[in-house]
Amino acid sequence: MQVLNKKPDSLPVVSIVGRPNVGKSSLFNRILGRKVAVVDDMPGVTRDRNYRSMVWNGCAFSLADTGGLIPASTDGMAADVGRQVEAACEEAAVILFVVDGRDGITDVDRLVARSLRKRGVDKVLLAVNKSERKDAQYDLGSFMSLGLGEGRPVSALHGLGVGDLLDDVTAALKRSGNKAPKSGAFFDDRDALKIAVVGRPNAGKSSLVNKLLGTSRMIVRPDPGTTRDAIDSRLSYRGKDVILIDTAGLRKKANVKDDLEYWCNLRAIDSIGRCDVAVLVVDAALGLHEQDIRIVRKIHDLHKGIVVCWNKWDLVTKTHATFDLLVAHTRKSRMDLTHAPMVSASALTGQRVTAVLDRALEIFGRMHVRVDATRLNELVLEWSTEHPHPISENRHVSVASCVQAGAPYPLFLVASTNPRSAVTSYKRFLMNKLYGAFDFDGCPVAVDFVPIRKREYETAES
Repeated sequence: MQVLNKKPDSLPVVSIVGRPNVGKSSLFNRILGRKVAVVDDMPGVTRDRNYRSMVWNGCAFSLADTGGLIPASTDGMAADVGRQVEAACEEAAVILFVVDGRDGITDVDRLVARSLRKRGVDKVLLAVNKSERKDAQYDLGSFMSLGLGEGRPVSALHGLGVGDLLDDVTAALKRSGNKAPKSGAFFDDRDALKIAVVGRPNAGKSSLVNKLLGTSRMIVRPDPGTTRDAIDSRLSYRGKDVILIDTAGLRKKANVKDDLEYWCNLRAIDSIGRCDVAVLVVDAALGLHEQDIRIVRKIHDLHKGIVVCWNKWDLVTKTHATFDLLVAHTRKSRMDLTHAPMVSASALTGQRVTAVLDRALEIFGRMHVRVDATRLNELVLEWSTEHPHPISENRHVSVASCVQAGAPYPLFLVASTNPRSAVTSYKRFLMNKLYGAFDFDGCPVAVDFVPIRKREYETAES
């Protein structure tokens, strides 16, 4: 099996559907060969559609995980999940209907099956999950009553029958007349700009992603904690392939109450680790919180670019100077955000939402800028002469030279005597100087002190 990335509109979609807690996300992860979706014993963990593209036996398709379907439910969240599943079924070339082999057929299974039969029996494949028991094959006949043909026994937990199920999927895709992808349809993640949309719960992250995508890709509700997984969405902006990663709201560790919230937090942090630029979404009506600053520090620690998006700007009472005053106050009071580009936007109205992408593109370009080596060295020596490193632990730290390292972010190596005695405040001093001398706003500039060679040592001592 080969996992790949293609532009969303170039691949046939295979949607995994079923009632809650039958193992849809486990099957999704098993097929992909890695843990992409959050899995928990509690029903209703998956809510948004989650797509990944792959190849099986030379047939490429996009696999979609969906939330648990409860037909005709009046519950607000269940109804929202139902609309997401409906959209996934509407676009699907093949539907994988997953049922629980241990529980047998339930009334909800029958309701889902009735709805799927209306879409055409030929495009629906029945997967009987949790069929790892030796006698499970004897129970398969009962699932024929769903009117969707003979079920394929599988075990997402152990991987049993998954290869045969994928053979059925590719055969169904070929019967449906899906052609081989056109040349140039592949979406190369290596060249794409990855933007993680992060922040506290209910800041408007999913609303922002939906507005940028131009579709209701994520469920949006007023109650916090709606998004639980990290969902990748692809778009093209100004000729650049972009992956938007919507994440769960990051909570303070003390407020994480169960395993599910722990994994949601972990997936959000993992999303920061695999992005190029993180967009911190802040509720402008509530302002910055200490948890926002913790997120900023995590972004800096992982050496990622940052944009601050003051969302819900339409709710702020303002004048023409309000935003400028807010930016000035934030940069003065929050040292971690001194060099972070900021935009005001409204995901609800769409006001200035594309400015987020513009700033992210600019930062992505600056991340790989190589400064002039001679000028860099001259400036660092000039700064260290005017403001020498304070004596630390009775040791002199004398700067001899500075070079830019070949890192995916602006990393500068300062050669000095006693580099281990270099204090954080002096590194920050040099970082601020580098921000001022070069155009690195939004980039994670880092300064490391390293030992110097003998020739440099003699120069420094003289």
